[in-house]
Amino acid sequence: MKRLISRLLLTPVLAISFAVNAQDDLSSWEQAYSEVLPQDEQRALSMLQDRYNALPPGIEKLYISSKIHGFMILRGQPFHGNKISYDSEYSQLEQTFIAALNSEEALEFDVSKQNYLSLLKHVTESNQIDGKILFEYHLCRSLNRQGQFHKAALYCSSLNTHLDDTKQSILPRYKALRVIANNFEYLGDYQNALKFYQEYLAIIPNYIDPSGVYNDAGLLLKNLGNMQLAKEYVGIALKLRGSNPTKLFLAQSHHSMGDILLTDGDYQSALHHFTQSKKILKQFNHIYGLTYALLGLGKTYTALGDYELGNRYLLEALENASVQGNGQLRGEIYLTLASAHQKQNNFVRAEDFANNAMNLSLAIKSAPLKGQALKTLANLAEAQGKYQQSLTYYQRYIDTELDKRDKQHQSAYIALDTARKEYIQQLQHSKLLDTNKRQSAEIQRLTSLSQVFAFFSATLMVLLFSTSFFKRKALKQAEKDLLTGAWNRAAAIRDIKKLPKIKDDHYKYLVILLDLDDFKLINDQYGHPTGDAALSHVSELILQHCNTDDIFGRLGGEEFVIVMRNLDELDIQDKVMSLHKAIANTPFRSECNKKLNVTASFSYLATSKSLADFNELYSILDQALYQVKQKGKNSVIDAFNEPIYLEKSAYVPTPP
Repeated sequence: MKRLISRLLLTPVLAISFAVNAQDDLSSWEQAYSEVLPQDEQRALSMLQDRYNALPPGIEKLYISSKIHGFMILRGQPFHGNKISYDSEYSQLEQTFIAALNSEEALEFDVSKQNYLSLLKHVTESNQIDGKILFEYHLCRSLNRQGQFHKAALYCSSLNTHLDDTKQSILPRYKALRVIANNFEYLGDYQNALKFYQEYLAIIPNYIDPSGVYNDAGLLLKNLGNMQLAKEYVGIALKLRGSNPTKLFLAQSHHSMGDILLTDGDYQSALHHFTQSKKILKQFNHIYGLTYALLGLGKTYTALGDYELGNRYLLEALENASVQGNGQLRGEIYLTLASAHQKQNNFVRAEDFANNAMNLSLAIKSAPLKGQALKTLANLAEAQGKYQQSLTYYQRYIDTELDKRDKQHQSAYIALDTARKEYIQQLQHSKLLDTNKRQSAEIQRLTSLSQVFAFFSATLMVLLFSTSFFKRKALKQAEKDLLTGAWNRAAAIRDIKKLPKIKDDHYKYLVILLDLDDFKLINDQYGHPTGDAALSHVSELILQHCNTDDIFGRLGGEEFVIVMRNLDELDIQDKVMSLHKAIANTPFRSECNKKLNVTASFSYLATSKSLADFNELYSILDQALYQVKQKGKNSVIDAFNEPIYLEKSAYVPTPP
């Protein structure tokens, strides 16, 4: 390897008699290099050096220097760039660029960010669009890596805009699309993430190893809940990377598979993949990746109930994350530790870790981490019976979510203003290059500015409207029960009372009042997390039987109300019995992975009249439900057509 370094440092500076048309032949060179790399590393390095030496000082030369850096780093060798005696300005740029890459590898993210920003400022002032694309790509990628997803979004958005402004860029378009897709995924915007991954797959050359996008798409599918397809995609990535000499990529896919299997509850298989990832990363002393492997092992052992070993891995991961200065990752580890201690009923330690995450979110100004911390604190308070405190945390959580949406709109405003300033700089640059056309350029500048400000004003109006819309949407979402997805009591009753009389008497409203049987016994015997799982399970079954315009509400505890609209009266009983049977016969998993069943008692009625008098209907349904419960549960009663025999005291109206 010393021979490789020696060859690399012997960079000729002789003038050449012909110019390299980089834009025309770069794609064919990339293909040739990609085909040679897995077969002959020595020859691949020679190709990099030859390409670098043949290029004049410029953006493509910087891009090739970054590829040389990547080649050397992946093989455990240092690289600090080259100095060109005849072009000190370019030499300074390359030294700054390679220093940024090296700082990032050393986890000195603040230093690397400042270097990338200084390079971006230089190419912006000289109006080099390929340079903007190159350094915006590295800022987008690096900030994603640090967990600063909202800051990354600004550069990712600008990168996408500049890609659209040019037909061909020195940085391969598919590379840029991947980091943009990653950013959307990290922000939870899965629709846009899928869009960019699809565009990536549509343009990726045949000679490029697609394992990276299979890995990323697998994680996205996990977030969308499609575990089977997620495992298939990451399985493909593992197979492709198994034969790749660069084992760090294999470690990444082992970690991704472990993450998916952990989410899917296959803890033993998850342990295998996290352990394989840790083993590879330890060989390379790759602290960044190793931290995630330790976090995965800690989560898995905690899920298996081995809290001592789980805590050991989590604390080791926390120490590594602290050294890296990765606040987002530290926060995630704090919350995992809080969850682990909550499972052990060690609420004091759990609250300490959750508060650490909360304080950290304020220090690094991370709205997502703040929301997660508040939600964890709310759950802890609820588990201890501190319901007022829990409600306060939930209210703060909702406020944080609303504020996060406002900040997203502000980011769009900043991006628009940045684009406007960049446009003005381009006009000023053109003016300096062509002073003989100063007057015409001034006229053009004023005209263009007028158009830009008109566009800006229109866009601002759209943003204000969007802000209002999303606030209304968020307030509507706040009326939903977080656990079940049902409307809360007040919202459900309000919407039910708005339903008018059905004009066609052959069609009815079906109103069902149901209550889960022996729910307290489930909580007492298996714990509140299993009770929550039962509520969530039943809610999913109910939603599967409802149409989008039906009303599903949680009245409190384990009691629910359902209103199905416009049903043929001949279908009423079938609808009721189908849902009742589905709840009774569909098992769910307890917290300890035991298969359980839960049953429910139903009272129902069908009417085509307005439901404005729902209070009276509720009283009838409630009395009928009481009778079912008294007679043995897991039964159904037609509250209008079946006799109800109750003690007189039971006929006192109960407000809904």
